[in-house]
Amino acid sequence: MRLLYFVNSLTALGGISNITNQKIEWLIIEKGFEIGVIVKKHHVAYEESFNGKLKIYNFGRTYYGLSLFKKFNYGIYFRKFVKNIIKGFKPDICVSLFSSIDFFLLPFIAVKTPKILELHASSIEIIQKSFPFKRIFYKHYRKVVVLNELEKSQYSLNNIEVIPNFISPNNLHLEDLTKRNIIISGGRNDQLKQFDHQISAWNKIYSEFNDWEYHLYIQGSNQDLNRYRSLIDQDCTSLKIFPSVNNFREKLLESSILVITSKSESFSLMILEAFNAYNTVISYKTFSGPLTLLGEGEGVLVDMNDSDQLSENISTLIRNKDLREKLSKKAKEKVSDYSTPSIMGKWVKLFYRVLDESN
Repeated sequence: MRLLYFVNSLTALGGISNITNQKIEWLIIEKGFEIGVIVKKHHVAYEESFNGKLKIYNFGRTYYGLSLFKKFNYGIYFRKFVKNIIKGFKPDICVSLFSSIDFFLLPFIAVKTPKILELHASSIEIIQKSFPFKRIFYKHYRKVVVLNELEKSQYSLNNIEVIPNFISPNNLHLEDLTKRNIIISGGRNDQLKQFDHQISAWNKIYSEFNDWEYHLYIQGSNQDLNRYRSLIDQDCTSLKIFPSVNNFREKLLESSILVITSKSESFSLMILEAFNAYNTVISYKTFSGPLTLLGEGEGVLVDMNDSDQLSENISTLIRNKDLREKLSKKAKEKVSDYSTPSIMGKWVKLFYRVLDESN
């Protein structure tokens, strides 16, 4: 089978790039699929390692900041570029993760080639942004894939499917790890992440816990990071803000508590990674990922935007090591439900079903 993926970047530090890389590698190595990828941002040329099974096409343009006339020209160029790639690569199916103007255009390019749309943003975010208009275009995709049943419930679509993200479970036991007194969080510099809430919560209680540190890994410029640093109490030396790192999984293995304060999370890979690392998770009751992953006592859910309650729950977990271990061990049991072979098997079945329905 030949698949053509559409993704902004394969090398960004974010979860979408990471999970898409893993999908592509698994489909090539385990199933022998031939994969093409259209990217908008610079990529590392690693096609050679896949014995000709992977081809990357660099679109190299973005519509952000363009005038209306230039956006129109962008659309014309995008249509021509994609049409030529499809003609040459001859994919059986196109899989798009685009959410901008390209999302509207893609279903009407080479219409005989079935298109699948992956939605990684939360429906809360999408529905607030012209959903009735977007819904018209969702219907033109053969399938629209969301990450959990709560997300599915928000769309009135007949072509919607649920396939969550995945993780590779490790064989570690909590006793194998040397956990340090570190609270951790991270992500891109975005108002949705509300890192300022975490800083506010820690400012209220840090003086009670001199043997604990709070580490934030934020993807942003030095100026962005310094703005966050300016929110830390002058006397607080235990809250440290770092640039994003590629080895965040290793940071999870040595820390003890993960905190999530996002306004919206359709599916948090970071939570799964924390489960895998025996971290106890505290999260706002964010729709829909945290509600799905933590809803059966695998972690602690806090009322949205309640930094006082967030402080109280962090304090409780710090003081109660037995509770932390109980929650983290229960959460680790959930990881097997999201193993790579299990979830990717669902993708493969969907691909063949789409082909059958197209013939």
